[in-house]
Amino acid sequence: MENSDARAKISEIVREYGNEQMGIRPKAISVDIHSQSVIVILEGVSHPAEINMAKERFSRELIEKMYSELFNVSKAILQSRMERLLHRSVDRSFFAIEPLFGNAVIVFFLSGGLQYPKIVNQFDAIGT
Repeated sequence: MENSDARAKISEIVREYGNEQMGIRPKAISVDIHSQSVIVILEGVSHPAEINMAKERFSRELIEKMYSELFNVSKAILQSRMERLLHRSVDRSFFAIEPLFGNAVIVFFLSGGLQYPKIVNQFDAIGT
């Protein structure tokens, strides 16, 4: 699977998971794939009321804790989907939100490294 295909499929998996398990509908999803981790940025996760509440430290901490715990009780579902897609085990993952801006991140730590097809240089193919 090519890197761009993997990013698109990860984005789709995360979007479905967020909607089904956490009740979030991000406005945009960005995916960065590294050899032993995948980082997913979710933009526009928080509702306007949460953003307003997050102006107070106590409320912000409650929102962060709620989303973290919500992710922790259902993350096995997402990790399983990621493992099937990437053909790698997910050692651990976490979710963090910045309620003041309404954005979040999910980080997956993978065992082993991701394998991408080797791109053959055109000169290698003709033996120069």
